[in-house]
Amino acid sequence: MRIVNDDIVIGRGALDDKGVSLVNYSLLRFFAERGQCFRHRVRMLFGGSEEPALNDIKWFVRHVGAPHQAIVTDGPFPVNNIQKGLLDVDVALPVGERLSGWHAGSSANTVPAVASIDLAGMDVDEIRGSIDHAGLDADTRRRITVTPSDLAGAGTVTIAAHGISGHASKPGGTINAIALLASVLTRSSLLEGRDAAVASAIAQWAGDPYAGTLGFAFNNAESGPTTSNLGIILPGAEFGVDHEGDRVPSDAIVMHLDIRYAVGQTAESILAAIRRHVEPLGGRLVNMLNDDPYYVPADDPRVELLTDTYNDVVNDAAANTAPARPVAMGGSTHARFIPDALNFGPEFHAEYVPSVDGIVMDSPDCIAPGTGSAHGVDEWVSIRNLRAAFVMYALGLIRLDRHLDGRGWGLFRILVCQGRAVSFGV
Repeated sequence: MRIVNDDIVIGRGALDDKGVSLVNYSLLRFFAERGQCFRHRVRMLFGGSEEPALNDIKWFVRHVGAPHQAIVTDGPFPVNNIQKGLLDVDVALPVGERLSGWHAGSSANTVPAVASIDLAGMDVDEIRGSIDHAGLDADTRRRITVTPSDLAGAGTVTIAAHGISGHASKPGGTINAIALLASVLTRSSLLEGRDAAVASAIAQWAGDPYAGTLGFAFNNAESGPTTSNLGIILPGAEFGVDHEGDRVPSDAIVMHLDIRYAVGQTAESILAAIRRHVEPLGGRLVNMLNDDPYYVPADDPRVELLTDTYNDVVNDAAANTAPARPVAMGGSTHARFIPDALNFGPEFHAEYVPSVDGIVMDSPDCIAPGTGSAHGVDEWVSIRNLRAAFVMYALGLIRLDRHLDGRGWGLFRILVCQGRAVSFGV
């Protein structure tokens, strides 16, 4: 981690979710030190298995029980009331000798920044020449490196593609390194037969984060576009067995798709589209996991309460700011598996809320254009933003506590100075 200009914290997880975890801790300490009496017990829960499959909260709800009311601090302000459906799909594709050991990517929900492959029996200069004559544009060519491979043995060359990473749910500005590498391999005529056919298909599928090339593009006003991230490729033998218990053959590779589908679309229609595209190549689905979309109506009184809380705090600091409204997103939070849970901040995004003086919404100058997304090494958060979120959480918790008790909001006074809460009274 590093801090720039006494405000911008840079490092993986700075916003998602280390920064807000400290805010939550500080919030409970703030209330405890001031003797705040809630009508409901207030607890903070930390999970250690959110990114893979949210197994932490599934276990908690199953074995401990669901909270009476949960506020999940892992999304955009003001309130996130829609989360797209989550569909993880593994597809086995038969390949030739060159691709059979291909391994790329490390996280299903991250657009891969680097992908490489080792090609045996080829000369470095020969491969560089093929790539140089493939008609690649300058930006693509500079993202490709060709080096002798010390690990794979003599006479083996490593070709690596360097893309731009980001969260699978927000592919804008990213470059999928798997798509980039597959495209270069195809255009350079370095593959043939089944290898060439599969690489060409993967280049198209991984290169379209909105699923048009796989036949299930979808978009609506409520939840936005469906996204599809080809984040991992591994050898069939390493994958193991499919959903029916049969081993994936060693002459296949398995590609993993992280799909975030819009409200109004179905998992069944997506799976049917994938089958139509992979079966002509001899491919088949070997595993899938589906979670239906998360949805709370925008006119739910609790959603309105927290949305009004955000707008009240913003308007107190910057009068006449246009009101923000509940938003949809492609990410997944613990709210998906807690009955009646709500998502409330801490992220300020210009695509969701109007700009406010004192809140940092655009990437600062110390973050390179097209970078800074969640899960990246240069993920960032503003301390001023976290302070502003603290104020919204403090007011929102007390209001929601009273609402759940049927008492209404009561009278509140809050003073804000440069994003820092200096006084809070009820």
